[in-house]
Amino acid sequence: MINGTVRKIRIILADQPSIWRDIADAIAHQADMEIVGETLDAFGLLIAVREKKADAVVLPADSEIPGLCSHLLAEYPSLVVLALSTGGKKAVLEQLCPACREITNPSVERVLAALREAVREPCGWLEGG
Repeated sequence: MINGTVRKIRIILADQPSIWRDIADAIAHQADMEIVGETLDAFGLLIAVREKKADAVVLPADSEIPGLCSHLLAEYPSLVVLALSTGGKKAVLEQLCPACREITNPSVERVLAALREAVREPCGWLEGG
């Protein structure tokens, strides 16, 4: 909290043309979230996370995810990575926790709620079972 207000969740969109347009639009309209950057490649993402002090990254789920997530989380342990499949059938949250979290039936609302919870209460979903 800053001066009695909740600090906005700072989000970077990676490979933005491939992620759900609905998610990007929804994030832009959240009072407690802000898009602080967009990038099209892994190298640009690594730089943007550092420069923009991002809380979360939203990127497409593809074969580069495991290596990229490992690198990002090793460098930024409090970062939340949200990987979205192109068709919107799958969404996975990655954190520096003993596990990752798949979001079942990933509607825009469920994805934003999970992202918000992951940033505000890191790994808290593990405690609830």
